[in-house]
Order: sequence, then structure tokens, then C-alpha cells
Amino acid sequence: MLTHSNYNKVSQSMGMMSHLLFIIICSYRSEMIALFHILFLTLSLTHCQIFHLPSSTELNKLWHDFKRSFNKTYVGYHEERRRQAWEENLQRIVEHNKDAHKGKHSYFININDLSDLNTRTYLQKMVKLTQSTRRKLENPEVVGDFYEMAHHIPDEFDWRKAGFKTPIYNQKDCGSCYAFSVALALQAQIFKQTNQLVPLSAQQLVDCSVSAGNYGCGGGSLRNTLRYLDQSGGLMTYKDYPYIAKQTRCHFDQHRAIVNLSSWAILPARNERAMEIAIYKIGPIAASINASPHTFQLYHSGVYDDPFCSPNTVNHAMLVVGYTKDAWILKNWWGNRWGEDGYMRLRRGANRCGIANFVAYGVV
Repeated sequence: MLTHSNYNKVSQSMGMMSHLLFIIICSYRSEMIALFHILFLTLSLTHCQIFHLPSSTELNKLWHDFKRSFNKTYVGYHEERRRQAWEENLQRIVEHNKDAHKGKHSYFININDLSDLNTRTYLQKMVKLTQSTRRKLENPEVVGDFYEMAHHIPDEFDWRKAGFKTPIYNQKDCGSCYAFSVALALQAQIFKQTNQLVPLSAQQLVDCSVSAGNYGCGGGSLRNTLRYLDQSGGLMTYKDYPYIAKQTRCHFDQHRAIVNLSSWAILPARNERAMEIAIYKIGPIAASINASPHTFQLYHSGVYDDPFCSPNTVNHAMLVVGYTKDAWILKNWWGNRWGEDGYMRLRRGANRCGIANFVAYGVV
């Protein structure tokens, strides 16, 4: 562990190096483990918090490392556009993290797979949750007695600690957040009943729920997806109908479906207490959220609490797998280099980013 005295010695010795360009502070498992010159950086960029802008020479190397680390290839003028967006985001990261290091923010942002996207491109490519074609009336047998479940709710609960540890997914360029959210919510119901982890097909929902008003990789809504499952005759496994990040012809085979939706419901809007009850009593739930801010795009760690993340609009869907005293625990579909290994902690109690606006669950 790096002590304060060792930190000073390292800083002084590095300060005498004529080729020192900038310092980054790298963390692993929440412990400060080392200070490195960028030329000797061996840890993944996503495990590092950048506090100082590099020189132009070092920026070229960092851009090359970014492309290699995230397997990025650009053609023609697209590289110039993506690099410009990446440099702008790098500037945002540096400024934000300096303030976060001073205690002005409760979370850090960082380089990830989306950091070469400007705001417009990010919104076009990654956040495609749509409004449903009509509202389904809540099932009174499911929702009517909901608050009777409110007794003996723990202050903190995490379904991952109960064994619901699922793969980290990446939706890529397909606007399939709605499909992953519903598929994982139903997988959680199977886990709750059988203690077995059986991945379900998000691809089936992408390809086939167009019949209920969704748009495949062009986006969809949680309600339309649940309506589709109401009518479809079941959901296949991920293995039998794997994700390919593009829409194709519907290949659903009812004989290979392993789970049927018996009922589903929408929680009372903007009610975080109802969310807490549902997570503990029913299981992980699908929720819509506003993913518009660049801080959301670049989120890395900590309790996300951007006051500019408006609760008045939602455009993305995630799975709420638990909660702490001050945060919701959300699973995303942007790979393990986004957030805390694919998860986000979001401030509770303020309907931050509209997290409680539209929350749904299904029962199998």
C-alpha cells in the first residue's frame, strides 16, 4: 500500500524526471496502489482516474492506447471527428475529477467505450427507450395490496449477494436496453424460484417485439416488451437465441421457450418507497432512466448524483438489482468498462434521472 511518505518520495523522484508529462492516479479495488508515468502505464485506462491533461505528444499516445484497448477502428474523416469528441470528453473528465477529488462530487467519470462519442452521437446511438403505444392498467391483484408487503424491509439489499450474479452484457450499436432489462428481470424471477441462473434471450425481444410496437435496434419500451411477452407464448434462452446486436427476422420457437409471463405490473410513478419494496419482495426490476448527461455517458465510480440529470425525461432502461441506504444499484448493458464493472450506484430519494418514473416487473 502506498503510504504518505512513500507518496512524497515517488512524487519528488518523478518530478526530477525531464520526460515527465503528467501523472495519473490509478486505483484497483478501491485501494491506491501506485503512481505511474504514462509511458509505463500497464493497468487498463478504465482503472485510472485522470486528473491532469497530457501534452500533445502524450495525447497522441493516449489516443493510440484508447483505440487499441477498446478495439476501435475508424475510416477517413471519422477518426478526426471521433478524436475531437474524445479530447473534449477527456477535458470534461479532468475537470470533473479534480472537483470530485476535492469532495465536490460524489462520483468519478472516466474514459470508456463511449468516450469517443460527442453528445449528439451518444444520444443517437445509445439511448433509444421509446414511449409505449398505450398504457396497460395495473393488475389490482398485483399492485393493489402492494404496500402490505412493506413490513420488515431491510435498509440495504443486493440481489447479487443473494446469488443473482449475471454476465456483463454490451448492447453495442443496437438500442436494445429495453430487451435486456426485461429479459434480466424475468431471469431474476426464475432465479428466485429455482436458485438457478438461466440467461434469457434479449435478441428474441429485439427481433420479435416489433409486433407490440417496438422498433428492434431502433428502440422500444418496457411496456411494449411486456405486452409482447403477454401474447408471445414464452421466452427462449440466451443460448438458443443468442444476442447479435442487430435486428433480424423473428426466430421464436414456442417449443423451446422455457418461461412464460404470468402477470406484470407498473409501480406507482415517482415512488421510490414502492421501488424498495418491490426489489426486496419481488426481485430485480426494470426501470427507465434519463441517460442524457455526459456524466452518465462517462460514469466510472461512486454514487451518481448529477443535479442536471432531469427527472422529467427518460430515454434508457436498466435493471435495479438492489439498494443501499443512499443509492440504487443499477445494472447496465454497456460492457464492463462502463461504471463499476457494468453497474451504477444512483442517489436515492430525489428521483434522480427519473429513476422512479416508470418501473415495471413481471412474474413467471
